[in-house]
Amino acid sequence: MALFEGTLGLGIGFLLAVAFAYYAKFKAEKGFNWLGVAAVFFLFSAAFAAPAVGKYLSSVSILQEIFELLGWLFALIATVFVAYETLLEK
Repeated sequence: MALFEGTLGLGIGFLLAVAFAYYAKFKAEKGFNWLGVAAVFFLFSAAFAAPAVGKYLSSVSILQEIFELLGWLFALIATVFVAYETLLEK
């Protein structure tokens, strides 16, 4: 499905993971909060790829890359927190 490729698919997938974790009452709250922040940054990055944004603002590619980089950084932090809260905390 071509609609959910790239950072848009990552953002929606991360938001679905957070929603399913809360629905299942998974106990890694801090990690999933970070994952939600990463999802929002991926959605911000996908918004800069819209044709209307590129048409009116020619220098937004650097902002798209910054939001994507921050999304990956927050996803990495979320992975560490989820692993820590799942494996080590009681």
